[in-house]
Amino acid sequence: MACLRPVHVALLVSLTACGDSQDDSAGGLTSITTAGVSVSAGSTGGATEAATSTPAPTTTDPAATSTPEATTTTTDPQATGTTGFDSLSDPQGTTYASFGDTTGGDLCMQQIDVVFSMDVSTSMLGVLQKLENEILIVDEKLKSLSVIPDVHYGLVVFVDDTKIINAGAPYADVQTLKADFNYWWNFTQSNQEVNGGGSNSDWPENSIDALYLAAGGFQWRPIEDTLRLVIHCTDDTFGDKGVPLSGIPVQHSYDETVAALQAKQVRVFVFGDADATGGPNNDQDVSAGFFAPYQGKPSIPDATDGGAFNINLVNAGQLSLSAAINDSVEGTLCEPYVPQ
Repeated sequence: MACLRPVHVALLVSLTACGDSQDDSAGGLTSITTAGVSVSAGSTGGATEAATSTPAPTTTDPAATSTPEATTTTTDPQATGTTGFDSLSDPQGTTYASFGDTTGGDLCMQQIDVVFSMDVSTSMLGVLQKLENEILIVDEKLKSLSVIPDVHYGLVVFVDDTKIINAGAPYADVQTLKADFNYWWNFTQSNQEVNGGGSNSDWPENSIDALYLAAGGFQWRPIEDTLRLVIHCTDDTFGDKGVPLSGIPVQHSYDETVAALQAKQVRVFVFGDADATGGPNNDQDVSAGFFAPYQGKPSIPDATDGGAFNINLVNAGQLSLSAAINDSVEGTLCEPYVPQ
């Protein structure tokens, strides 16, 4: 059926802890299933890795240019006053009256909102560079789909603490998002926390608070009209509520985060480590919660009707980051939200 539908995609990308090796093998996950669509992770499926050169490092802080001031989440969002973050409520009604009746017939129209949730620890340099190089490919593809063409993007970054860029408002344009990806891949080499005031001294990173912040802190458009995605990138495991990471306690539990994502009908697509290549010696299995159950509970992608890709294949040039993102959006557009 023809699909004319706005889509919301949230990208979450997590960065590995300081000193993480870039010599990960390309084994592990071979395929995933997203919304009934099987996606090969061992090959690009005809979509080759974008051939781009690594941009020259820049040291311009987005805060000093046009990037709006970011808000932080080292404390509970209720204390920061982030709009909509406490109640996880959604606007009522629909914003696009021109959609007409989308409940029957062959017409489906949906907007797309995508939030990137990115680990910006030292080992995430290569993935962030690829994302900067390929975000225009992603944007061109999403705007070519049969949807309202004003795709909205957001960005959450994290190490042991977390930060949402632009106070949770969508980017004015994709070029500004691209510039921020450039800033944050340069930031990875500082081995600092995203809000300053300390260095990253351990290996788990704070995926849990980052995903919670993406769910409640971004200005999503109405559920009725929008495909909502988070693209979460990290190459290590996470801590649960109360666990100190480099002295910073995790603010939310696994269960709270999953509930927040489900309440907002946000699908999470993870680029994570599916091999036993995480931890301080690069030999630990860090797949729980992303590719496998966590303490007997469904993984975050399964719990949010999303999917997972092996980030080691992205680093090895065997999986196109842009193609995987585009397939994730296209495969869930106009599909019902069916979390586990």
